[in-house]
Amino acid sequence: MRALRFEASDHYAVHPAALWPLLSDTARLNRAIGLQSVNFTAVPREDGGSTIFGEFRQFGLTIAKWTEHAFNFVRPQHYNVVREYSSGPLLRVDGGVTLLGDGEGTLVTVFAEIVPRHIIGWVLAKYLVGPAATKRVLDQCRIFEAYIEGQRATPFPQLAPRDSADERQLDELVARLVSTGADGVIVRRLREHLRTASDERVVRMRPFELADQWETDRHATLVVFLHATTVGLLKLLWDTLCPNCRVPKSEHSTLSEVQGEAHCDVCNMVFDASFDHLVEVRFTVAPSVRDVMVAEYCVGGPQNTPHVVAQAELQPGESTLWTLPADATTLRLRSPQSATAGVVDVRIVENSLGDARAGDGAANGEPELSREAVVAVGSQGVEPSRVQVLGPLASLAVENRTGGPAVIALEERFWPDTAATAALVSTLQDFRDLFSADVLAPGLQVGIERLAILFTDIAGSTAMYEAVGQAKAFRIVQDHFKYIETAVRMNHGAIVKTIGDAVMAVFPTVPQALRAGFEMQRGMAKMETYGALKPEQFLRVGIHSGPCLAVTLNDRLDYFGTSVNVASRVEHEAGGGQIALTLSAFSESGVREVSQAECENYEQCEVELKGVSGATGIVRLSAYGP
Repeated sequence: MRALRFEASDHYAVHPAALWPLLSDTARLNRAIGLQSVNFTAVPREDGGSTIFGEFRQFGLTIAKWTEHAFNFVRPQHYNVVREYSSGPLLRVDGGVTLLGDGEGTLVTVFAEIVPRHIIGWVLAKYLVGPAATKRVLDQCRIFEAYIEGQRATPFPQLAPRDSADERQLDELVARLVSTGADGVIVRRLREHLRTASDERVVRMRPFELADQWETDRHATLVVFLHATTVGLLKLLWDTLCPNCRVPKSEHSTLSEVQGEAHCDVCNMVFDASFDHLVEVRFTVAPSVRDVMVAEYCVGGPQNTPHVVAQAELQPGESTLWTLPADATTLRLRSPQSATAGVVDVRIVENSLGDARAGDGAANGEPELSREAVVAVGSQGVEPSRVQVLGPLASLAVENRTGGPAVIALEERFWPDTAATAALVSTLQDFRDLFSADVLAPGLQVGIERLAILFTDIAGSTAMYEAVGQAKAFRIVQDHFKYIETAVRMNHGAIVKTIGDAVMAVFPTVPQALRAGFEMQRGMAKMETYGALKPEQFLRVGIHSGPCLAVTLNDRLDYFGTSVNVASRVEHEAGGGQIALTLSAFSESGVREVSQAECENYEQCEVELKGVSGATGIVRLSAYGP
């Protein structure tokens, strides 16, 4: 039978960039407009990636089966998806939306092209499916508009829970949470969220994303979530994410269940579970507080992979032309059917008139840039492997030369900072205090790309013991541990272990470690040392950053590797009252600002560190001047 075409448009007083995150959230959109949940299965392809099959069941019977093609989209401009049915009343459906900004708002066009299988399918498509779907999407956009303009509390009021929270249990657990000293503002925000948010929004919650929505401190929000887990309000989950689609592929209740490798069924690839990006902590409301039911309504919508700027499924020899978003920068072009990825650099070059124009690069002695670039994706890789294009309003033409159908994605290379990664969470003292038993499986080593590592030790501890005796020396050492723990906690770090009088601590960044070091030195100056040592020359601090391995040792999470050894050796290069950093750590972003705020002078030199080949550049900072 012939295809039926349905199309409807309306104008909204909000810009495409504001409307896109909601309209492209097809999982929630489909549920909100009344579509039924479906089941999806990924079947690996020999040439890479997977084919997605969908199934709609009702009353225990299969109503329809189909092949789900990859979404074609460019944010925030358009998207569409094609379903080819092997059973049911329809043969094929191609539906989607376009967003056209006009300076005053957005013209949204919703379309659907439906090929019926028989007369019953024709009647369903003609009088029910087509007209109803297009109208409901436009009606939902009107709700989005009101939400964006602050006239509605939620963009999906249809998904609000219906008396699903146990208010008595919720209030009891919230009271316990408050008794732990948790931030009251964040606790109230969390309580309201657990009461009123849709089922999809109270599972796999990311505390940093919620903190940004609530306008609360990210670190403080994460700490509240950790404490909420200990009182039974939330469940802590460790998610392993695929490095390509960045969608969670496995869910674990403890770190000991995390494996060194994981598999993505959609991308059809095995990957190492790195702590930096691919393992993160998320939280789900406890079943005793609220029953949630989460079903699948869409598996491949643009908002499922928000880091992807544009995507297309192309047949062999087919091409597509993308007009890139104005905010595009350095992007990665990849395909599961291609062995290697390519890089697309979108550059903005301004002339004296403030406009970006082709040819400006040549005037500056650089290769002339064009607003258009052409690349070919083959089974062995992308050719050329790197292109530069002039933005904004740059365009990229992509041709499929793999010899078969290929899904090609253009994505942001850098990961957002809204994930509470395992590397970050394991550096929090609150996590180590509350979840000391949450460790990796014995023998498992998980890589961390970068961690700031700090070591401390007492300068002249042997002389101190001889001068004041064992009892007073023990008291001094215990006092100094308290100051160190306070400094570490204040700066969002964690103490890994103590080795005699020495301490090993870790931090997400070097500036945090350096601030902690200065705070430690200030704390030491307040101590009573009974005249054995000058308090301001009591402590040595060493800092280095770099890659390392997370392991379990003596039933606790520990770190090993060259970076840890270097940090330990650097501490020996600091004098009493000093902080020594490797030059590489001192060169990291934000470190010089911290050092300038805390002290006026620093000394730079090269030293030979035991067990480290070649000379190592270090910087010595004196907390109390020369």
